[in-house]
This record gives sequence, C-alpha cells and structure tokens, in this order.
Amino acid sequence: MLCSSLQSHAGLFNLCIVVLIAVNSRLIIENLMKYGLLINSGFWFSSKSARDWPLLMCCLSLPIFPLSALLVEKLKSQTNVSEGVIFVLHLIISTTGIVYPAYVIHRVQSALLPGLVLILIALTGWMKLLSYAHANKDVREILKDGEKPDIPQHAENVEYPDNLTIKNIAYFMLAPTLCYQLSYPRSETVRKGWVLRQAGKLVVFLGLIGFIIEQYINPTVSKSQHPLKGNYLYAAERILKLSMPVLYVWLCMFYCLFHLWLNIVAELLRFGDREFYKDWWNAKTVEEYWRMWNMPVHKWMVRHIYFPSIRAGLPKAAAVFLVFVISALFHEVAIGVPCHMLRCWAFLGIMMQVPLVYLTNLIQDRWNNSMVGNMVFWFFFCIVGQPMCLLLYYHDVVNNTSST
Repeated sequence: MLCSSLQSHAGLFNLCIVVLIAVNSRLIIENLMKYGLLINSGFWFSSKSARDWPLLMCCLSLPIFPLSALLVEKLKSQTNVSEGVIFVLHLIISTTGIVYPAYVIHRVQSALLPGLVLILIALTGWMKLLSYAHANKDVREILKDGEKPDIPQHAENVEYPDNLTIKNIAYFMLAPTLCYQLSYPRSETVRKGWVLRQAGKLVVFLGLIGFIIEQYINPTVSKSQHPLKGNYLYAAERILKLSMPVLYVWLCMFYCLFHLWLNIVAELLRFGDREFYKDWWNAKTVEEYWRMWNMPVHKWMVRHIYFPSIRAGLPKAAAVFLVFVISALFHEVAIGVPCHMLRCWAFLGIMMQVPLVYLTNLIQDRWNNSMVGNMVFWFFFCIVGQPMCLLLYYHDVVNNTSST
C-alpha cells in the first residue's frame, strides 16, 4: 500500500517544543546552581532614583503640547490664518515636545530606564501631534473641494470643526494609535474580567523579563570586551551567548507591549481598531517584517511619510529609503538620549537592514523561497544584530561614565 502524501508532522513539531523546553530548563538549573539567584533590586531602584523626579514632573507637563496644538487648530478654524503660519506653529510645538524632555534627561543625567520611558512617551507624542496637524489639514482640503471625510464603520459621526475639543484630542493622545481621525470605531462595553487577566499576564511577563536580564544578560555583558576592540573570536562567542536571552527578552517585550498593554488600553477606552501586529514571524522578507510587526508605526509611516513623498514626486525606492532613515533617527533618539550619548549604533543598525531588504526581496522574487528569506531575517536581526548593539552601547556607556 502506498503511503499517504498527506502525513501530519505535528508530532515532530511537538518533539521540538519538548526538547526546547528540556534544554532551556537544564540551562536555567545549571545557571542557578553555578551562580545562585542574581536578582538585585538596586539595578532597577536605588537611592539615586530620587534624582529622577524631574523626569516625572516633565512627563506630567507634556499635555501642554497637545493642548497647544488644539488651540492652533481652533485658531485656524475661526480665523483666516494661512496654512503656512499654522504649519510653523505646529512645527514649534512638536519640536519643543521632543527637545524639552531630551534636555531634562540630559540635565539631570537620569538613569537609563526612566529616561527611556520618558523619551518614548515624548516620541509617541511627537508622532501623534504631527498626525493631528496633518489630518486636520487634509480634512480642510477635502471640505474645500466640496467633499466629506469618510466615517469609519461603528464610529460616531463627528464633523470638522466639532472635533476640535479637549475631549477629542485627549482621547486620541491616550488611544493605542498614532494616526488621527475625527472619530474611531468603538466597542460597546469594557470587559473588566478580561482586563484583569491581561494585567496579571503583564505582571508575570515583566517579571520574567527582569529575571532574564539580571540572571543572564547583565553578568554576560559586564564580563565582556568591546566587540570592535580586541579578540573578534571572543566577541563572536559573547554575541552568540547573548543571542538567546536577548531574543527571549525581545519576544517577551513584544508580547507585553503589543499584545497585552495595547489591548488593555484599547479595552479600557473601548477602542475598536485593534490591529497592532500581524504574523511578522512568518515574514518572507525583511521589508515584509517591517510592515507587519508594529502596525501603529507602520500605518503612521505610510500615511505621513511614504504617501506624501510619493505625491511629492519621489520614486518608490527613495520613499522607502526615507522611511528607513526616519525610523533609524527615531531609534537613535530613543536609545541615545537615555544613554546620554549619540554613537549612531542604533541608526546604523536600522540602515544596514536596507541591503537586507533588497537581498531578501531578490531571494523571494528569483527563487520564490520564503524559508531562506525568513531565516536571513531571524539570523541578522535577532541572533546577531540585537546582541551586537547591546554590547556596543554597554561599553560606550561604561567608557562615557568613567571618563566624566
């Protein structure tokens, strides 16, 4: 009898999962037997944390910028101020919204974690303010042409300038989206029990992230050499040793932010559009990965950078390159400012993916082989890229601290 060609390989997949759990469990037990429990609360909170209180004051003062943007839009709706003046006012407001937190972080020489949180909030606010200004300008142009903006399904019918209220912009600044529109789809109720379960998972996975960082990443990084100075074979060994714990931390952070936190916020705000990511783990090319792993940022880039660039006459390749440049700048600011230095490692790390985009696209187009492109993405982005950046920034921060 001929064997069926439709054999299931689910058992082999289960075997791989069991082996993976067994191997990692052995490594955890071996690490605990050799080094003991290395959890140290001083890494996260110490007596020096009191010096970071200006960052909290700065964060609490950030709502002044969306309020200012609202006043600018009200000014435009009630007067004949030119679009050029409105653009300049929005540019001043949004730029100040980034420079001010960055200055506070630099001035107080804050710790890494609170500085990182503040600059990420500021960057998010900057993107939202740009979208707020851009979207309202587009609405004015649509109305000028005698048309009406599209109303999303299951969304309240809000017309311009009735959207220019504190409630409207406050909801947008809190909502898990970076793209402004007059109204959003809304769910009917808040599932309180579901929110509590997701919050419990968030606490567990944040604790797991802290455990991996202190038990595996900190000891390995602190005993390493600068990867670009000295023994390159030793540096390769350190990078490979860091690759697994860094990968686990990155996956847990993705799960905490995009699956748990954003869905919790969406549920509390009854926000209906909850496409925060797609199946990026199956990405056939690096370009496909960037389109799927962070949908709020991807939609913002497409709406406010890519399409305006195309309409301005830029070729598609140049528009994509510009998107990567802006993304690289965001990453450099998000990492460099809390580290109190700009070394451009994050910028270069993002820009070096541009050739990988063309390489994986070539593999997909010429050989129609999705597996090779997927493996290239995992290897360069997760196994090599992130541990390499971690070592570079760690040693530069240590050297910068010791020299000051």
